[in-house]
Amino acid sequence: MAYASCTDEMEATSFLIMNKAMAPNRGLRCQPMSVAFTDRGQNLIPGFRLIVPTGCTVVHAAGGDDLGVSHSILISAPFSAVIPTRAILTTTAGDDLNGWVIALRSGVLGQVSQEAFGAVPKWSMSWDPFLREAVDTLGALYDADLIDAACADAFADVISAHIVLRYGHCAGAAEPDTPLTRQMLTRIQVFIHEHIAENIRVEQLAVLVHMSASNFAHVFKAATGNPPHLYVTLERVKFARTMLCEETLPLVEVGARAGFQTQQHFTDVFHRYTGVTPRAFRLAHRNVGS
Repeated sequence: MAYASCTDEMEATSFLIMNKAMAPNRGLRCQPMSVAFTDRGQNLIPGFRLIVPTGCTVVHAAGGDDLGVSHSILISAPFSAVIPTRAILTTTAGDDLNGWVIALRSGVLGQVSQEAFGAVPKWSMSWDPFLREAVDTLGALYDADLIDAACADAFADVISAHIVLRYGHCAGAAEPDTPLTRQMLTRIQVFIHEHIAENIRVEQLAVLVHMSASNFAHVFKAATGNPPHLYVTLERVKFARTMLCEETLPLVEVGARAGFQTQQHFTDVFHRYTGVTPRAFRLAHRNVGS
């Protein structure tokens, strides 16, 4: 998916589905990954794309930013990424390309949101369950040929607002004893999702909101109901559940991507908080899907 630059001249967003009857330069459009690779973004309005690979598809996005700095990122499920429209997409998957690319025109937003949208990181990758769920629904409607202009604009509105509110904020520094605000919690959640495979320390999270580790642990538990360590563990389990639903990744890789040090540790923690082992969870999900 891609997002266009925010200008006063833009009219209200309309949605473009890649079909034979519609022009390629209006509003928001949804493309299967294979179509996006063929298109190469040459007909897209300037702006950004949201890349949402599924299955085993790994997308390499490369290009520069407005300051001339080169960027190169690898995107694979269950992550998604916001990249400039003109970034070059490549993959090692050959013709087996699964996922979605969405180009979004910002005129669907109000002026305040348009200004906030400018603060969205242009080369960012995150695990965002809401976005993936929205895109899965959008893809299912696309496949069934059930999207009209009103439906498309509704998706544009929801996706735009979500990204602006979650990633486009400009939060200030916190005083030592300030309770965590929603913006602070969002900043912490984004950091955890971006570094879920790594060892995340309380001190790292505290720095994000300009607090000491001890004060942060206290206010974080007051805000979420869980201490930071348990919260991160539950996010790892949630992340692993998302990957297990993809069906294709080996269990050992799922555990590693979710930040568990060993396969046994992954199995023990996953069972503790879900009541089943990772293998049993995957088999149950397959049975439900069939």
